Amino acid sequence: MKNITKVVLAVFAGLFSLNSFSQPVSDRAVVPVALTLNQILRLNVVDGGNIEFVFNRIDDYETGIANADIYDTQITVASSTSWQLNMGAEDANFIGVDNPANTLALGYVGFQITTGAGLHTFGAELTDIGGSNAAVIALPQYPVTVVGSRAAAAGVTTNAGDVLDNILVFNWEANTANAALLSAVDPIIDINQAPDRYVTNVLLDISIEP
Repeated sequence: MKNITKVVLAVFAGLFSLNSFSQPVSDRAVVPVALTLNQILRLNVVDGGNIEFVFNRIDDYETGIANADIYDTQITVASSTSWQLNMGAEDANFIGVDNPANTLALGYVGFQITTGAGLHTFGAELTDIGGSNAAVIALPQYPVTVVGSRAAAAGVTTNAGDVLDNILVFNWEANTANAALLSAVDPIIDINQAPDRYVTNVLLDISIEP
């Protein structure tokens, strides 16, 4: 009887020993994965970085100088987020080079903004905040926001993109008969303007759209 008991105990001991060695074993390692998104805002003047209208005919004084390719400024914008374009003249008026006391109203120069070959267009990714895509408007004093972005939403494309997406062309003209220009100024022929070279710097900057 003792031998039988010993055998039974030995069997039970073996079973418990087996169970203790067959318990599942696991381990864990952690691999951090992160994405660091650095904000990118780039503005580049590609062409037309210096615009000059030369009045050397009476017709220029009377009816102005219409837009042509030589009076175009092309810029590109590369941005990782929605952006807006601010622009305007550095001065309140054009200022004479020969005589700084000579001034000329900014309204004698106007512009219209088009998208050229850019993939982003007005009415889609781009918004015409200043009305400069719809018609020629007078050159304002800095800063005025002229281009914005479509609002971000699910399935909506904003104006964030690269230089192939965001191409803007400023079509400049001077002393023309556009209502937007002549609403506040008379043709130069009528104002007895002193001969001079009148200049101002047009400032362009992009910022994150609020």
